[in-house]
Amino acid sequence: MFRKNIYDKSLFYNFLRRFWTDGTIRNSYRKVEVRGVENLPEDGALILAPNHCNTLMDALVILRSYKGSTVFGARADMFRRPLIAKAMYFLRILPMVRQRDGLRNVLQNNKTQEIIVATLENNVRFCIFPEGKHRTRHSLQTLGKGVSRIAYSANEKFGNERPVYVVPVGIEYGDYFRYRSTSLVNYGKAINVTEFFKEGNFENEAQAIDTLRKELSKKISELMTFIPDDENYEAKWTLVKMCSIYKKKKGYGDFGTDLYDSMSENRKIAEDIEKFMQESPEKAAAILERAEEFEKARLKAGISIYSFRKMSPKWNVVGKASAALIGLPYFIYSAIVSLPMWAAEFKIRKSVKDPAFKNTVSFGIKLGMKVILTPLYAVLAFCFTPWWLALTLLVLYFPSYYYFHDYLEGCRRWISDIKLLNNKKLYKTFKSIVKDFRA
Repeated sequence: MFRKNIYDKSLFYNFLRRFWTDGTIRNSYRKVEVRGVENLPEDGALILAPNHCNTLMDALVILRSYKGSTVFGARADMFRRPLIAKAMYFLRILPMVRQRDGLRNVLQNNKTQEIIVATLENNVRFCIFPEGKHRTRHSLQTLGKGVSRIAYSANEKFGNERPVYVVPVGIEYGDYFRYRSTSLVNYGKAINVTEFFKEGNFENEAQAIDTLRKELSKKISELMTFIPDDENYEAKWTLVKMCSIYKKKKGYGDFGTDLYDSMSENRKIAEDIEKFMQESPEKAAAILERAEEFEKARLKAGISIYSFRKMSPKWNVVGKASAALIGLPYFIYSAIVSLPMWAAEFKIRKSVKDPAFKNTVSFGIKLGMKVILTPLYAVLAFCFTPWWLALTLLVLYFPSYYYFHDYLEGCRRWISDIKLLNNKKLYKTFKSIVKDFRA
């Protein structure tokens, strides 16, 4: 049941993943999209290199996007306790030591690298986040050399037999911090490392690795909404959201929209902003300043950015009020049966210092308590109610946790729309900024 090598098949692992983990990952988002699967070569070893913007959820959406086996790399400090280290190994996660951990510890990567190369040699793909640490921004940090070194070592060992590929991956979320948002995994065209190193005519290994690192950074940035990370980042991201919502009258990454198309549109807007800043720096600076002031006023007023997508929000308010009233009975049921989960979730989320970890908490609570509550509720239902009623209650129970969150989100946006109705000045400011940028 348990495997000797991290890449060996495990019936127990596969059972847990297929019938437990993958479904929980999928249901952690209202909508998920996976693009570019056709870009994954089938004739060689695959090293996945995604951007890292949302802690453990990044690895989970990558895991779910592919039915086959994937081994991951994670920060070595997570493996300090032996029990946790064993659990990580079972979950197909290897420790990756960073330079900040000290030179002596970095040398441990040599052993890890041997395992990774063996994993690739055995047709199991490996995923590493080359930025080294997460950051909730639509930009890229400087990539480390780890992924390039792994690719170089794998190519040296078996590149003559079959090619080694590094696959750039873009991960995008509708919201980094809200549970039940949206997620997009966008696989780019693979870099054939075997050909890259052969045709590059590099002077030495260091030059080859550094050149691959730079090429990979460029490829990843093309698969996501990319905004250069400078002092104007927040203002530019605000303007991107404003323009996207104004043009489509739909929220960025909102339910019912095509996530890939939304990302592509936002990339275009971000490029237009950079071009505008170069051609008209003073005018661009003034608009970005207004966008930043708008964002502060919006947050202070407690108004969702999605509320600005409708020209006449009063009809939206009426529609959401009706939907809330119709869905109230099931919400009450959902709140009762999922009480242990959401109560624990809310308490733990409040104690989490890094907001990016909050969605991981929500996922973990659902994943862990599902196996406890499901059989408990099944026993209680069939012991104290007729079989047909027990079966009905169980069917209604399964989506209750997610419906509970979606209902609260709907109410939050409903209240936001009401606030916007009473703040027409802010709505006029929103339209004015977008029109001046587009003029």
